[in-house]
Amino acid sequence: MSESILEMEEGLSRGYERRMEDFLRMAASTFTSWSVITALATAWHLYVESEILKPYLDEFFHVQQAELYLQGHFSAWHPKITTPPGLYGVSLFYLAILSLVGIKKYVRVADLRRTNLLAAALLPVSLRSILKNNVNKYDGFNSNPEMLSDLWLKAEVNHAVFNMCIFPPLFFFYALYYTDVWSVLSVLITFQLHQWKCRRIMIVAAIFSLFFRQTNIFWVAIFLGGLEIIRKIQPGRTCVEFPVNPTLLDIVTGSWQHARIYDPWISQAIFIDYVNTALSLVIVTLAQLPQLFRFLKPYLIVLSAFGWFVLWNEGVVMGDKENHIASIHLAQMLYIWPYITFFSFALLYPYILAAIIPRKLLPSSFRTTPPSFQRPQLKVALPICAIMALIVRYNTILHPFTLADNRHYTFYVFRLLLRSHALTRYAVIPIYYFSAYAAIAALGGPPNAPRPRRKSSSSAAVTYQIPGDRLPPPNIWSDDEYRGKHVSFALIWLLATALSVITAPLVEPRYFILPWLIWRIHVVPCRSTGENTARRLDKKDRGIRERCGWGW
Repeated sequence: MSESILEMEEGLSRGYERRMEDFLRMAASTFTSWSVITALATAWHLYVESEILKPYLDEFFHVQQAELYLQGHFSAWHPKITTPPGLYGVSLFYLAILSLVGIKKYVRVADLRRTNLLAAALLPVSLRSILKNNVNKYDGFNSNPEMLSDLWLKAEVNHAVFNMCIFPPLFFFYALYYTDVWSVLSVLITFQLHQWKCRRIMIVAAIFSLFFRQTNIFWVAIFLGGLEIIRKIQPGRTCVEFPVNPTLLDIVTGSWQHARIYDPWISQAIFIDYVNTALSLVIVTLAQLPQLFRFLKPYLIVLSAFGWFVLWNEGVVMGDKENHIASIHLAQMLYIWPYITFFSFALLYPYILAAIIPRKLLPSSFRTTPPSFQRPQLKVALPICAIMALIVRYNTILHPFTLADNRHYTFYVFRLLLRSHALTRYAVIPIYYFSAYAAIAALGGPPNAPRPRRKSSSSAAVTYQIPGDRLPPPNIWSDDEYRGKHVSFALIWLLATALSVITAPLVEPRYFILPWLIWRIHVVPCRSTGENTARRLDKKDRGIRERCGWGW
């Protein structure tokens, strides 16, 4: 008896030591990545501080407004500022804390710019928490806890966080007094609280985010509310609620009768599946609205608060309303795809190659794409490109600010598109299409992912007929053999992205920062599991890596 007790105590002691060792290793890795990111942001801030002593571009307006707040004039408002006063409130609090500890009071523009440097230091902490929670919750990656090895946490999560924190359109504003960095951080904090299911605190964080940028409403209410609906509704099962190739009637009846959504994996889906999933999601949401209401209450409260603000303000923007009139600018949803591809080409080029190059000419690592990777279909590509051409022809909005200042990159892009040959704007439509295709496909996992295996006969009693290369919707494959996001996630992300950008007549790269970040958080990068990598892993980890992992 005493021997068994001693063995138990020794086992508990070894387990505690192992957990403590894992914790210290993770803490050291986190601190290292945070230190590198913070050091880079600080170096950039010091460089800008030494070179640009006066307010730069729109900083002129923000600095003036912050100075009014520091002087106690809280009712005064600069007529050229369109966003709410969240940034100035944070600066006021930050400088007050510094004054209390006896550092110094506000004396120059650099003191205000350090407000964003503080946000830059908090960003990697928030992003790491979101990514780690995605992995731990098996958010489309796997359903086997053993796959969450230390190598994944230290290598891939830290690398992804670093990649997002040095995202050039975001990194640029670490050293300037703009609202974008705190706007992004506030949305990410709200996303964290959504993951943790801290609904009351999440409401406060969501409303806090609206004090930095009005379009955050689409991320903290519409996007997160959509994810909550998906989380509460069960996906439909093939040959139970839905047949392998469902018709429109099958989608309607299956969704209404069984309250389950038709929701295939992105990498298994073709264009009609997106239409079917959208229809199914709407039907199930309406059918289950009374049950879903209590889960959607936090997001409805945030929407109501924003609606009250719009009524009180008599519009969305705070100032300069004549130059920021809300309009339907569908071309924004064309510009975002080259933007994503340009900044994420290292992630997306495999999808573009697999889409445009014949299979026999592809590298050997991409020749296994047909079973798990749906190539573009000509009968779908042509109508979509035609719609893009109509948008280019009739909905290209050229804001007066776009060509008024040659200090913006968009000045040169639009001068090339609009003032060169008349057909130039149409010649880039294939770039729009393949960039969009690659960005959506990347959410479904890497193009060279292995073909998912069927579940054993004990878990699936139906014999499935799979036509051609088309894979059926989820639940007939083993979950730990497949990675990626479902179509429903892509639809929710697309909806939030569209709502946040198509209402803006002005094209600004910073308007696409949040759509890119949310997209990047949910993209699993490709990893080469070559011989050299396998040698560095022990036997157990090697088996896990071969089944589940990818990196750059």
